[in-house]
Amino acid sequence: MKKIEKVCSLLDELDVEAIIINQKSTKIYLDALTGSGVWLVLTKDRNYQIMDGRYEVAAKPFTNRYENVVTLQGGVFKGVLQWIKDNGVKKIAVESEIPYSQYHSIDNLCEIVPLNDSIPLIRAVKDKKEIELVQNACSITDRIFTELIKKIKIGMTEKEVVGQVFKLVYDFGAEGVSFDPVISSGARTAMPHGRATDRIIRKRDFLLLDFGIVKDGYQSDMTRTVSVGELTDQFKNIYQTLLPIQQATIQEFVPNKLGKEIHSFAAEKISEAGYGEYFTHGLGHGLGIGGGERPLMNATSEDVLRPGMIGTCEPGIYIPDVGGIRIEDDVLVTSDKPISLSKTTHKMLVVGK
Repeated sequence: MKKIEKVCSLLDELDVEAIIINQKSTKIYLDALTGSGVWLVLTKDRNYQIMDGRYEVAAKPFTNRYENVVTLQGGVFKGVLQWIKDNGVKKIAVESEIPYSQYHSIDNLCEIVPLNDSIPLIRAVKDKKEIELVQNACSITDRIFTELIKKIKIGMTEKEVVGQVFKLVYDFGAEGVSFDPVISSGARTAMPHGRATDRIIRKRDFLLLDFGIVKDGYQSDMTRTVSVGELTDQFKNIYQTLLPIQQATIQEFVPNKLGKEIHSFAAEKISEAGYGEYFTHGLGHGLGIGGGERPLMNATSEDVLRPGMIGTCEPGIYIPDVGGIRIEDDVLVTSDKPISLSKTTHKMLVVGK
């Protein structure tokens, strides 16, 4: 079944006449124009791209799958409302992310059914081509990491490391980063998502490197934590505790497992090792185009794993005033056993020597 057919199956499931889409990630998934001035309207008979004149030329190659409707610039949403009026729509499905003012305007015209998690859960199960694209993004990320650690030197700042990440991302042909890189050093690594500062990287520091790329619209996300100059006993103890837990947790990425069950598996192992209070976030999230990917692996997630889903496995131990270590791989759920798409070494690494 084509992606657009999967989403259009919601028309019957939700008993609506049309579905309105404006989220960029969903427009990427549906192979549509992704600009903010483009709205999609999906129906049983045909599908529309409603846009302003900026996109008219770019929209021509899409005419085999969308009917293009051009409105005045600044009036695209008015064009959506006019389409609802012109077609006498009584019941329509909208994304939960839609701003209240726009929701209210549609609500004045017809009954609204929120899409909630319907589309993210459809997107969560990847087809063969999507899996190949994520695998390629992960492979490029592996290669970037190999080059990155060669460039890290004592005396650099965290921001300078971020600069190297960006340079390598483009040198290796990626379209950009999938999120702002999380690069931190020393005791700052105890902040799971600490952003880079002007702090100078010193000998014996923990150095957390968390970044991902976008290639052909699909993303990667990987974390490794390395030691600077030499390995310390603290680093060794935490790393040697965390790595076998992370590797064992990867094996829990199997069909019919709940996201909360996988999270609990890792959390319990970390607690048994004496570090329970220092694991302070969810285990992982879905990976693909971005923008709210499922499944989620956290303490409350009811997401059920299915073959074709891809998620991150990223447990961490973060000790205030000491430092933190996180190890993250991207994992494919199959009908057999999980496959780690991240191939970067898990050995304890020393950089900046």
